[in-house]
Amino acid sequence: MTISTTLTIQNNSGCPIDNRGTPDYKDGSLSGSAPATSIAAGSSTTFKIEQNNSLSPGPEGTVTYKLETGNEQVPLSFYWNYSSGAQHHESYTATSDSNLAPVVITQTDTSGDGHATTYRVDFKPRAPHEWDLVWALSVGLINKQLHSLLYYQLIPSSFTQASGGSQLTVTTMGDPTVSVPDDQTTHLDVHLAFAKASLQYVESGATKTQDLSGTTVIVSLDLSQAQVTDPNTLAATSAAKQYIQGLQSRNYSVYRLFLDLANPSLFRSLQVVNGSNQTVALSQAAQSALQATLAGVGHMDVAYTVQAPGSPASIVPTFAKERTTRYSTNGNFSTLNVCMMSRGRKEPNWNSRFGFTAPLAATTNPDGTPAEARARMFLSQDTLGEGYLKPVVLPAIAAASGIPVTTQRAAPLSYLCSGSKNNGSQNDGRGLFVQVNNGFDQYVYGTESVTFSTTPNTSQTDRCTVSLTGQFQVNIEVSQYPLDFIGLGTKDVLGKATYVQPWTGTITLAAGNGGKLVTSVSIVLGKAPSPSVDKTLDGWVFNALDKLFNWSSTSPQDEITQQAQKFASDLATTFQNNASTALDIEDCIVLPTGAAHDYSQLVFNSEGAVQVDVSFPG
Repeated sequence: MTISTTLTIQNNSGCPIDNRGTPDYKDGSLSGSAPATSIAAGSSTTFKIEQNNSLSPGPEGTVTYKLETGNEQVPLSFYWNYSSGAQHHESYTATSDSNLAPVVITQTDTSGDGHATTYRVDFKPRAPHEWDLVWALSVGLINKQLHSLLYYQLIPSSFTQASGGSQLTVTTMGDPTVSVPDDQTTHLDVHLAFAKASLQYVESGATKTQDLSGTTVIVSLDLSQAQVTDPNTLAATSAAKQYIQGLQSRNYSVYRLFLDLANPSLFRSLQVVNGSNQTVALSQAAQSALQATLAGVGHMDVAYTVQAPGSPASIVPTFAKERTTRYSTNGNFSTLNVCMMSRGRKEPNWNSRFGFTAPLAATTNPDGTPAEARARMFLSQDTLGEGYLKPVVLPAIAAASGIPVTTQRAAPLSYLCSGSKNNGSQNDGRGLFVQVNNGFDQYVYGTESVTFSTTPNTSQTDRCTVSLTGQFQVNIEVSQYPLDFIGLGTKDVLGKATYVQPWTGTITLAAGNGGKLVTSVSIVLGKAPSPSVDKTLDGWVFNALDKLFNWSSTSPQDEITQQAQKFASDLATTFQNNASTALDIEDCIVLPTGAAHDYSQLVFNSEGAVQVDVSFPG
């Protein structure tokens, strides 16, 4: 009797799994179909491995794949070993990035000689839903924008529109509003409040009139998008137009998100309701006439999205896609979500990337219910790190240290920076010449170094901070060489010493005075360990250090502490009210009333994303 194992790889990740490697049937033979070359999200592949014969080893082998997130390929390896020994030992294992794509292994059949095991590949999306940035614009905020646009007559409050033999006359239109009608993530309804209006149309050769006063016309459609070529033609405030012109001058592309009421072919439905929200019956002719004449409203701009060319290392989108999230309890807290990627990265592959949980953009009452509908930006840890911390904050810290550093990324918002400088360029690498003593040239070779690392404090969900841990170090080596005329190059090390000053710090991102985003860095010096001195060094060595490092103290430990104190002070000053080092997210999205002007509550949310509440004019 031969033994066998039937293996199933189940893709529960929501991402495609592909790039299968050549299966290694180390022991045993494939019976039937080979594992699939790719496994779609929600699908699985099953294959059976049999013992070659009753005397051969049992099935053992491996197969590899890659899970595709859209921007990364996560290696997956699946192993099986069903021993033919007396005990029939079995082991089924998998290797993956367990923080991102964990694999759950379940033996589903252990009876008889034919066993079965399932490898289930899960996925842990990184907030916000694998996007780099998400701007959630609440329906309440959008409706305030539409009110302002009507007030400034950028949306008509009255109009007459003819089409064929039909004519819509709106003498007074109230504030238009929008709503999210369902969970399809693409639908948005616009509500047009006709205080006084009438529709004239032709039916069966006769001209008829329908009074639409006191009714609301509800048009269900998807948002349209078009690139802005001339900001002056937009139905937006002058502040918004000027801001968009500034973005275009930087070679950014700007796109309109708008409700197109001039194109009835885009309407998914149209209905008219009275003040009691009861449907007003329209004949087919009246319905068609109303659809055609709503062009008098034209286009209603909702937002302007920005896309930068190339792959800039900054927090500016290079890809954007809009979707909606419905909050059934209170429609004001439904949102239009502009989902973005930065640095030239691709749209995520995860199939639930648009499945946000409402409400996304609401302040909260003490009892946990939503309080105020507004806008909110969500930023992934990696985007904050690669788009701001690495290119802006870490170089400023390095500059304050006075030592050039190199930076390595360990994880999102976790970096290791290190660097050093020395006097090895002097005297053929010997360092600073100090004196001639008993026929020997004596030199001091010195190295100053700094290392520091960053770690996000994501457990503190009432703030947004990143921890710093670092140290300064000075290494000294005193050596002597025979005088040149002797012709000997032997180096004699007289002594070495190491001085260390540890420090810790905190990078804090916050909404500061005036509602502007500010960054501060605070440093606290730790207790310095006792210097490591392997030989007794003469006092002249310490005196030479003044010249070597431009120090003013003859105590190396005191001097390195003073240098660290100056570093801490300089660093705090660097970030104080310095626009060049501030976190800038204003170039992501513009509303018809203007760009973002006020921020509050900048925190790590419970999912680990950076979250900030945003206010716009209007």
